[in-house]
Amino acid sequence: MARTNLTLALSTTAVILALVLGTGSISTQAQTSPFASKYFSSYARAHRVTIRRNGVVVATFETPAGMLFSVYSDQPPVRTAREGTVEFHGNVEIRTRPHSEIDVSAGPRNAEVTMADAPVVIAAQGVDVLSETIVP
Repeated sequence: MARTNLTLALSTTAVILALVLGTGSISTQAQTSPFASKYFSSYARAHRVTIRRNGVVVATFETPAGMLFSVYSDQPPVRTAREGTVEFHGNVEIRTRPHSEIDVSAGPRNAEVTMADAPVVIAAQGVDVLSETIVP
């Protein structure tokens, strides 16, 4: 009986360890977004972002001036009648990165490459995202 319990415990531990090691790898390489629609905004202005799901606000935040800001979506962005306001629907990734982290001495970089290794990535599914440029 004790031998059966030990065998079962070791087998269970081995399966859990295999799952953790097999699926728990962490990549330090830059990750590009799988979404086709891409929106990039200037770091010169601040942005207010509101995320809703089924009409309920689930998150709001602001990115200050000096932050690069991008939104990737599985649907094209919707330009509203209000200048500086863009909506996104469906599955989205919001990325931000301080402009001060960009090595400008290396010359101009592609915006998508620049944002691929952004330190902040917010991913959401089935949401509505409103991005508003904050004009002082």
